[in-house]
Amino acid sequence: MNDKAAYIQSLETQIKEAESALNDLKTTRDQALQEAQHEEVNRLEEHLEQAQVRFKDIREAAEEAWHEMKDSMDETMRHIREIMTRLVNR
Repeated sequence: MNDKAAYIQSLETQIKEAESALNDLKTTRDQALQEAQHEEVNRLEEHLEQAQVRFKDIREAAEEAWHEMKDSMDETMRHIREIMTRLVNR
């Protein structure tokens, strides 16, 4: 498996896990989340939308070009993980 394929597979797994966590949070949001958590859920949703767009761009990028997009994607995924951690630990 080449670097791009491994990276894409890893991103796909991370995005699916984040989407699943988001769906779980949305289910309980109205019952348990306070205003700050609601804002975090919205922020998570925005970051996931960005991740999905960047993921598509990386998947469609030429072998030479995807490296240029990697740092931005990694930063977006870092934000997603941080928000999820904050939400889960409340």
